[in-house]
Amino acid sequence: MHDPFDAVRGKPIYTADIVPEDALRVKALRSDHPHALIRRIDVSKALKVAGVVDIYTAHDVPGENITGAVVLDRPFLAFDKVRSLADPIALVVAESEEAADRAIEEIIVEYDVLEPVYDPVAALKPEAPKIHEGGNLLKKYIVRKGDVVRGFQQSDLVVEDEFRTQMQEPAPIEPEAAYAVPEPDGGVTVYGSIQNPYYVLKGVARILSLPPEKINLVAMALGGTFGGKSDEAPWDVCAMAGMAALKTGRPSACVYGRDESMIAHSHRHPAVMRYKVGATRDGVLKALDAMLYFDTGAYASVGPLVMLRGITHASGPYVFENVRVDSYLVYTNNLMAGSMRGFGCPQVHFAFESVMDMVSNELGMDPVELRLKNVWRKGVITATNTVLLDNPRYDELARRAAEKLGWESRADKLDDEGYGIAFVLHGNSLGPEGEDKSSAVVSISPEGKVYVRTSLTEYGTGSSLGLAKIAAEVLQVPVEKVVVERVETRRAPDSGGTFASRTTLMGGNAVRTAAVKLRQKVENMYAERGGRRPDGFDVLEFVRSLKEEVKEYAEFKLPECDYNPETGTGTPYLQYTYGVVGVKIKVDRELGIVRLEKLVAVFDVGRVINKGFLLAQLEGGLTQGVAYGLLEELLIGKKHKVLNANLADYLVPTSADLPPVEIEVYENPSELTPLGTRTAGEPAINGPAPAIANALFNALGVRVKTLPISPEKVVKALKDKEVIAVKLEQQT
Repeated sequence: MHDPFDAVRGKPIYTADIVPEDALRVKALRSDHPHALIRRIDVSKALKVAGVVDIYTAHDVPGENITGAVVLDRPFLAFDKVRSLADPIALVVAESEEAADRAIEEIIVEYDVLEPVYDPVAALKPEAPKIHEGGNLLKKYIVRKGDVVRGFQQSDLVVEDEFRTQMQEPAPIEPEAAYAVPEPDGGVTVYGSIQNPYYVLKGVARILSLPPEKINLVAMALGGTFGGKSDEAPWDVCAMAGMAALKTGRPSACVYGRDESMIAHSHRHPAVMRYKVGATRDGVLKALDAMLYFDTGAYASVGPLVMLRGITHASGPYVFENVRVDSYLVYTNNLMAGSMRGFGCPQVHFAFESVMDMVSNELGMDPVELRLKNVWRKGVITATNTVLLDNPRYDELARRAAEKLGWESRADKLDDEGYGIAFVLHGNSLGPEGEDKSSAVVSISPEGKVYVRTSLTEYGTGSSLGLAKIAAEVLQVPVEKVVVERVETRRAPDSGGTFASRTTLMGGNAVRTAAVKLRQKVENMYAERGGRRPDGFDVLEFVRSLKEEVKEYAEFKLPECDYNPETGTGTPYLQYTYGVVGVKIKVDRELGIVRLEKLVAVFDVGRVINKGFLLAQLEGGLTQGVAYGLLEELLIGKKHKVLNANLADYLVPTSADLPPVEIEVYENPSELTPLGTRTAGEPAINGPAPAIANALFNALGVRVKTLPISPEKVVKALKDKEVIAVKLEQQT
């Protein structure tokens, strides 16, 4: 479905829409403690609750009681130990949600409570509580270029500071949901809010002890994801519903409530980042020395891949002569972190773009001038010691963004107004995170319709319309004649995951290749029948005359990058998306409230396929980036309970929080892929937070180094500034 008006008309069918009233309901009992040993689980009283059909614990799991997107470190049902408040311990299967809720209250779990650890730096200390047997350090990655010691010796200025970012919640409108129907052959069909069907299929098959061909996953309409439905959460709901359906022989549904969803799915990694930068008096960046600590929570999820992206973006789009970056991915007893829009880039953007402004301030240089003096151009040697083959045009992006923002008028700004800017880059597709390929089937039916099949799902990005337009353009048919099929694993080829903004780049090129092959095949069939191809040859009419389906399969694969995570050298991403984000703010000194007055962005997105959806994705990313900078944070209270696991208390931006967003698209088609496109779904989120931090310094002369930039932090920064000023005055 790719009609943009369908969603607002309420036409999409979501998972909860198809669950019948008589379906069994599955709900999980989750841990009372962030870190504890499980001594006993007693479900006897709960089984007597009216309406309860059965209760399952780890011993009832038919297959392997383990999950994990990258590392198998997370029990599907906890049995000996809990490591976070999200850990499920038992599953209640009941005739209604009310009965399931009553039964959960009656389950007795006896714990030996253990000391928890919540800070990733503290978790690496020898005396820290051990969350997993192998220790709390999950992964360490490095980047190396030149000699940083020599680089700092050659520097006239050294800036050093620490930056911290928070845990951000994806907050999709639709929580996770699955509806499972047992099949006569002993298999199961699961309808669900499934972002990555083949990833989920692998995990569910392991838990249910079924061959993948006995499981058909059907991806229903998705009410948003932003990463929360990319990792283990869909595996959980699909396996929970599937396990109940197989054991009871009855259709079963598992639908998370909002509070459960916000606790159970993956979140953005909190990070502690220590940066040290050296530069010459004329603004040449000589050295970067950084240490990154990413908090992956109790389980790895896709943390190793997030860390890889974070460290390969840690120096930004800037040429440093010497680079040393060490990154640590750390287990804590926090909620699990994993995929979220931006995937490791928003954290490091906040740090390095703040540092760039700090350097420019110390040197007395214009922040844009400093950036352009050191920014990437085709052929430069990047931080990972490789030649950049891509062709960024930051000079043009910065010029256009500065004009839109009114950058030159900063000198005439009013009191408490501030201007800030941030340069953005985002590696396209997976890069070092895995082999990247995608596949597609394009067919023409006897009825004269074109069908596109991939396992890449549509969750509001408009990607399905993009795929339809690509097929229509190649086949020279009206886009209205193209149907992008609903994803079912028994029909769709494995096209890889729907993440990393890869659908148009990877899926689009696969669809294009399949459509090219299909058109050639149809033309050959026409020629074999003695026909001469006239101008305007209609492939649909010819296939209609054949009265049989004609189809082609194709696979698209990016060249493998040679990045080595052990040495921190090589090419991590074949190409990037580039952008410049600028903000103008007004600050209330007494209340500490930061009000956005202007938000502008210029992005190099390669070749534009669908401008309307492209602008919507960029605006959505900018909006979520503003939320990351000013509002959003999962708050943890006493006993490490989540205080705002609902959309009443978890603050997301509304139209009242944002000015009109001014976006300009700069077309600079990539020479490195057939379509010339660059990804667009994620990059925009990287820019607003550092731009706002820089604007705050421009307005008040104070810098907030932790996100979100809350009113309390602004007021405290101003008070600290006053205290320092008084001490300096007393000394003089």
